[in-house]
Amino acid sequence: MNQLNALSTVSLAETPMLWLLVVAAGAILLSLLEAWLATLIVYGKLSALKKVFPATHNLIRSHIDYLMMATLLSITYFICHHLAIELPLWVIITLCFGAIYNPFGFLVKAINPQAGNADTVFGRIMVCAGFLPTTIGFGYPMVVILGRLF
Repeated sequence: MNQLNALSTVSLAETPMLWLLVVAAGAILLSLLEAWLATLIVYGKLSALKKVFPATHNLIRSHIDYLMMATLLSITYFICHHLAIELPLWVIITLCFGAIYNPFGFLVKAINPQAGNADTVFGRIMVCAGFLPTTIGFGYPMVVILGRLF
């Protein structure tokens, strides 16, 4: 119980690595909300929700993607903690942003199935650029982890 009390006094400003766990918890909560929305659409047959989310399969994709991001954030945090790796603040921010932003595209497509269907080369480049924060955010710590292990 004393460890829990000690943890509750830790400042997120003083320990930015904890943001990985904060964002992971938020991603799980978002995923749970999406799971209930999908359940109400598919099994509850709520037509009003189906009108808001006409592409329910993309809502389910977002739900799964947020769960994956929460898992990856947590694993990244605990491996870094175990190996005494302190990530730079820019990596933490990039990682947290990417973990929320990446699955958000599926949520947008659940509401508007035509979203993200770029017709130009520039548009396709911009859609692909949206994956950079997640790639850089997870890639950097994994390279550091591998470097520490070998």
